[in-house]
Amino acid sequence: MRVKSQYIKIVIAVSVALILWLMPPMWYGMPDMTLMERRMLGIMAYGLIMWITEAVPLWTTSVSVIMLMLLLVSDSGFIFLNDNIDGYLLGDPVSYKSIMGAFADPVLMLFLGGFSLAAAASSVGLDVKFAKALLKVLGDRSDGVLLGFMIVTSTLSMFMNNTATTALMLSVMLPVLRSLPHGSPDRLPLILSIPISANLGGMATPMGSPPNMLAFMRLNDPNGLNVEFTYGEWMFCMLPLSVFLVFISWLMLSWMFPFHHKNLSLDIHLVEGNKTTQRIVSTTFFVTVALWLFQPFIGLNTYIVGVLPMSVFLMAGIIGRAEIRHMEWEIIWLVAGGLAMSIGMEETHLAHRIIRLIPFADMSPWGLALATGIFCFLLSTVISNTVSTKLMLAILPGALAANPAVGGDKGIMTMIVVGVAASASLAMWLPISTPPNALIYSMEGVTQKQIIKIGLLVGLVGIVVTSLLFGYLSFADYI
Repeated sequence: MRVKSQYIKIVIAVSVALILWLMPPMWYGMPDMTLMERRMLGIMAYGLIMWITEAVPLWTTSVSVIMLMLLLVSDSGFIFLNDNIDGYLLGDPVSYKSIMGAFADPVLMLFLGGFSLAAAASSVGLDVKFAKALLKVLGDRSDGVLLGFMIVTSTLSMFMNNTATTALMLSVMLPVLRSLPHGSPDRLPLILSIPISANLGGMATPMGSPPNMLAFMRLNDPNGLNVEFTYGEWMFCMLPLSVFLVFISWLMLSWMFPFHHKNLSLDIHLVEGNKTTQRIVSTTFFVTVALWLFQPFIGLNTYIVGVLPMSVFLMAGIIGRAEIRHMEWEIIWLVAGGLAMSIGMEETHLAHRIIRLIPFADMSPWGLALATGIFCFLLSTVISNTVSTKLMLAILPGALAANPAVGGDKGIMTMIVVGVAASASLAMWLPISTPPNALIYSMEGVTQKQIIKIGLLVGLVGIVVTSLLFGYLSFADYI
C-alpha cells in the first residue's frame, strides 16, 4: 500500500509538471512567456509536490530536480530542446555550471565546517563543557531550558550568519539531547527551537541575515532609495519585533510539543581527552566564533571562516575518514536541490516574472505591507531568501514610486522594504526553505511534518504581526 501511495504521488507531481510545461503561454495570460520559463515552472511544481508529500526521500527529490534542470533548462541539455519550438521563444537557458555548482555552494561549505566543529568538540568533550556552563545559568526546568536556548541562539544570530549560529548551538545542545532517554519526546522542542530562534534573531540587525543586508544597502544606496536609514533605526524597528516573535515561538513550542517532564534530569558526563587535542579544538572553536562575530571588521565572510575548522581538524588528525563518512551528506544533497532551483528561477527570469504579476502599484500602504510580506514569504519557501529578496527589491522601488497612495513617500517605502526582509526570514516551514531547517532535519526523531507544523504557524503569525506593524508605521508616516 505504501509503495502504491508513493507511485501516486510521483505520478501527480510529474503530471502537474507536464501540464504547466505544455500549457500554451496565452493560457497564463502572458504571450511572451518563454519555453525555459514554462519548463522551470514545471520543475518547480514537481519539486515542491515531491518535497511536501515525501514521495521519495527529500534529498532524492533534490538530486532529481538538478537532473531535470540539466536536461531541460540548461545550456548543455538536449539539442532538440534548445531551439525555438512552434514559434515560441526559447528564452534564456541556465548555465549547466551554475546548476552543478549548487553542490559546491558556499553555504554547503559552511555546513561541512559546522559538522567538523561539532565532531571535534564532541571528541574532546568541549561541547559538554559548554552545555554544563549554560545549564548552570538556565537551571533544570524544561520550559526555562527551552527559553534559555532560544534567547542565546537568537542573540548570537543577530551578529552571526543564522546557519553558522544553528550549527554552533546544535553542537552545544547535543550533550543535552544525548542525556535524554532514546526516543524521548522532550528532545523535539529543544531541537526545533534552534532554527526558529536563529531565523527570528537574525531579523534584529542589518548584519543578521543576507536579506537584511540587501534591504539595508538598498535603503542607503545613493542610486537607490537613499533614505539614510541607520543601523540604530533598523534595530529600533526590528529588535522589539524579533524579541516578541521569539517569545511567541517559545509559547507555541511549549503548547504544540509539550515537555513530558517539568524538569530535565540531565546526566551529562565529561570525557577528558588528550590535552594537546583539547587545546587545538578549543582554540580553533573560539577563533572561528570570533571571526564569525567580528566579520564586518575583519573582512573574511562567514563561508570562508566555515572552512577553517575543517581544515585545521583534518590537518591535526582530529577528524579523519570515519568522521567524514558519518557527516550528513544527504543534507548537502537536499540543500543543493533548493539552491539549484533558486538559480534556475533567477536565470530563466521566472521568479522576476512571477513578482511582476502582483499589482503593487495599485495597493494601499496596508495592502502593500501585507501583500509584499505574504508574497516574499511564499517565494522564499521555494527559493533562497537571498534571491527572493534581491528580486523583490529590484522591482519594488519602481512599483512603489508609481503607487499613488505612496506618492514617493520615503517613509512608507522604507517600511515596506524592511518588511520584505523580515518576511524572507519568516519562510522556514520546509527543510529546503532555509539551511538551519535542513540542519535539524538530519537529527534523529525530527520529521518534515513537525517542521511544517511549527514553522508554518510561526511564519504566518510573524507575517501578520510584521504586516500590522509596518502597515501601521507606513500609514502613520503617510498621514
